[in-house]
Amino acid sequence: MSKQKQTMLLVLVVIGLNMRPLLTSIGPLLAPLRQLSGMSFTVASMLTALPVIAMGIMALAGGRIDTLFSERNSVALSLLMIAAGAMLREIVPQSTVLLTSALIGGIGIGIIQAVMPAVIRRLFDRRMPQVMGLWSAALMGGGGLGAALTPWIAEHSAVWYHALAWWALPAIVALIGWWPQSKSLAPPAHEPAKTLLPGLHFSPRAWILGLYFGLINGGYASLIAWLPPYYVQLGTSAQYSGSLLALLTLGQTLGALLLPMFARHQDRRMLLLFALLLQLVGFCGFIWLPMGMPVLWASVCGIGLGGAFPLCLVLALDHAPHPAIARRLVAFMQGVGFIVAGLAPYLSGLLRSLSGDYVLDWAFHAVCVVVLILLTLRFAPAHYPREWHHHTT
Repeated sequence: MSKQKQTMLLVLVVIGLNMRPLLTSIGPLLAPLRQLSGMSFTVASMLTALPVIAMGIMALAGGRIDTLFSERNSVALSLLMIAAGAMLREIVPQSTVLLTSALIGGIGIGIIQAVMPAVIRRLFDRRMPQVMGLWSAALMGGGGLGAALTPWIAEHSAVWYHALAWWALPAIVALIGWWPQSKSLAPPAHEPAKTLLPGLHFSPRAWILGLYFGLINGGYASLIAWLPPYYVQLGTSAQYSGSLLALLTLGQTLGALLLPMFARHQDRRMLLLFALLLQLVGFCGFIWLPMGMPVLWASVCGIGLGGAFPLCLVLALDHAPHPAIARRLVAFMQGVGFIVAGLAPYLSGLLRSLSGDYVLDWAFHAVCVVVLILLTLRFAPAHYPREWHHHTT
């Protein structure tokens, strides 16, 4: 790998670290935020749901964004939006301000997530699964930093909620790295009309991939929103509950790095099944023995969630050999998937309000994992839609 590509890889990692702190920094401070702002559990769930749904909408709008901005400008503007979303949290917490910050940051995150798979495939084609794993690991690692450091920063800040605004800083650092390095980024190849994927919105397989991606990320979205409050309710401190979420995201980082390294065969099902079984063990642990071995449940669930995320992206890219088709398919999968995932924390907040605890939510996600295991069996390479292969010339 050339030095230029190594530097670009480092910049991509720094950008990736900015994709989750906006979401994960809220959970450990949710109790005082709710107390100060007067938000209900359902409204508080929108602090996670809104950015995730925005990610989905931006992924679906990826083609339109490509025509308006270059990849270089799209990423730069998005990093500015993430920084602006975090800096808004400097203001005294009110539900309107917090929701606005979540939406602005979510749009920025969504644009970057729509752009990056195509950039990675173009720059690192031969090492695409490994680099996709590294990118995903950076996302998860950033989430861990957001969960672990925010309570500590709050304790050492003159005003505790200013800790949320500090996450503007890494976004500015990423922008400083991206702008000069992306000057040499080659534009996407011209796509003739015949490479366009026909009837994507009418393809059952495209919708299945979107639902699959959505259910996996729905589990993650619910955990980052409600795992810290769940353990605070069980009697632990904000710092401990934040550390537990950080541990889950550390597990995700390891899963995202390690599992794609074994993805050397075209059939990804065994790795995906392994990742899903780990998630199932974690959710069952949260239900039946939450205080018995919380570190184990968080770690195992995290590894499963982290490994499944890049494998989902690779699975979608496998379906279509042509980069133009693959890019549209990944955008569609992420678009539908993140909208589905964004509904999960909202549903979780609703279930919490109705039942008084979070066990019903973890049970719902355990059932979703069983559904995902059954769906995984359908992803044999021999069953990939043939029409997606015919548009490669």
